[in-house]
Amino acid sequence: MAKLVERGIVIERLDSILERFEQGFKRIYGQSINIDPDTPDGQMIGILGQIKVDLEELSEDVYKQLDPDLATGAWLEQRVAYAGLIRRKASYSYLRSVILTGDPHAEINSLIVSDNNKVRWILDQKVTLNESGAARADFRSEELGAFSLNAHTQLTIETITLGLNSVTTSVDAEIGIEEETDSQLRQRFFKSRARGAINSAEAIEGEISDLLDVKQVIVLENNTSQVDSAQVQPHSINVIVEGGNEADIAKVIYKNKGAGIGLQGNSSVNLMINGKQRIIKFDKATPTDIHVSMILVRYEDFTEIDKDEVKRMLSNVKFKIGEDVSLSRLYSPINTVGGFWVKSLKIGKNADVLNAENIVIKPRELARIQRANIQIEVE
Repeated sequence: MAKLVERGIVIERLDSILERFEQGFKRIYGQSINIDPDTPDGQMIGILGQIKVDLEELSEDVYKQLDPDLATGAWLEQRVAYAGLIRRKASYSYLRSVILTGDPHAEINSLIVSDNNKVRWILDQKVTLNESGAARADFRSEELGAFSLNAHTQLTIETITLGLNSVTTSVDAEIGIEEETDSQLRQRFFKSRARGAINSAEAIEGEISDLLDVKQVIVLENNTSQVDSAQVQPHSINVIVEGGNEADIAKVIYKNKGAGIGLQGNSSVNLMINGKQRIIKFDKATPTDIHVSMILVRYEDFTEIDKDEVKRMLSNVKFKIGEDVSLSRLYSPINTVGGFWVKSLKIGKNADVLNAENIVIKPRELARIQRANIQIEVE
């Protein structure tokens, strides 16, 4: 049976269990008993052995779930709770300042619209059209998650609304976030262990990662007397953050940075510390849109390709700050859809300049793929 030893847990494997049951049957019924797998006794030994090994493996799984390195789901949430962490939930995406047109003074109390990707958006609060028959209002996605949509997109009115003629976006969607995965939560937990460190890049990363709405953070550090390859100044750090409140970020940096260590970045926050102003500099990750163009060829047995699903899978690909876009990496999410083979795949930072090669991302850039920037041609 499973045993806890100094190095962890040791369980009994199926071959050992079956041998022990066979010997037990022979002691009870005699050495001449027929226990071949196709006999009733052999079948009984097999059934009992499988039950026993299932219990052994269950014990091993429970033991592993107590280890943050191996835990998953609710077990991982229980482990990281000891460090004061909770899993970040998904958030809604928003359409800000959407233009509504229709009859003058028409009252719109509730409204659901949809885009070309079949994502539904709900009116945030009631609105009344002005004397010219126009108004601006905010919408949120019906479901939690990251949904992108370009400005100047005509939306489909799902609910019949008297006096309303059209709904059009004026700016790009404010993209929400997906629920934090086990891998992301585990990584944030590992970083949180560095909180006790003093004046360290790891401490800054760990605390900023726990701030509300921070999706990711990296700290570039240059301990040399020369400007390094990432253009970090000598004896300086450059904190790069995606999301988060700038004032909160600045406070964490000030608290953890060492004396005499320089800060750089295009964002700056003035903190009043002990009656003195402290200028804290850092960078917000610059979103870099990646344009994708592909040619797909149907398999003979398929008549339709789910292009919307291909776009969804590609737009779900997440990149780290400063991570290059590898062309080969994009084949995996595309091929999860099935029913075709990829004849051509090209990417680029500009829709007019696409190539079948990797894209180099600068250290302060964050690559992203939006559905509107994916073009699919089917042969």
